[in-house]
Amino acid sequence: MTKTAVHVTSLEQWKSVLDIWFKQGYEWHLGAQEYNESAFEQGGRFLYLDDDITYNITNYRYEPFIEYSEFMAQQKEDKKMAKVYEFSQSVFNELQRIKAHEGTSLIGAIASNAQFIESIVVGNKAILRYLADDPAIEFKVKEPLYRLGRIDDVGDVVYMGFSFGSPTWVVPEADAFTAPLEEIKKWQTPAWEIEQVEE
Repeated sequence: MTKTAVHVTSLEQWKSVLDIWFKQGYEWHLGAQEYNESAFEQGGRFLYLDDDITYNITNYRYEPFIEYSEFMAQQKEDKKMAKVYEFSQSVFNELQRIKAHEGTSLIGAIASNAQFIESIVVGNKAILRYLADDPAIEFKVKEPLYRLGRIDDVGDVVYMGFSFGSPTWVVPEADAFTAPLEEIKKWQTPAWEIEQVEE
């Protein structure tokens, strides 16, 4: 992550910067999410974000810092950038069907597919924003992954994997080498068949 140093001049600005960082999951270096107004009242005017939040009265680190107004402008710009989520083809198709909401309202389509929507791990808020055509949310299909598999001498399915950098066979699907189709084709031999990895 990029280090950030922000110069604030009022307690409201101090709290506003901290609110943004707290929402992103950051804490003070001692592990709390609180405003710590006493630090500001004692002269703290520079807030720093690295792995955690710190402050100082002066820019003792001599790091490039930004003023509060510039920091807030950056936050607005960041919100304008589209957030991209990737899904399997089947999930993407189902979301497109819900978004089309043929024969019902969008709210009706969402309500009748609530269990499916709940099962998607990106979170309900992002999905609802996408279904409502929020331009800041973009959903697309993940590039499918493939693996190489074959049937061995005793009839078991085995997959191609790597051991110490060399190709070998592995039994668990989870240990198989997976990659986009073009990369998998480089490793294919007559002994191996290409199959798509199902999600």
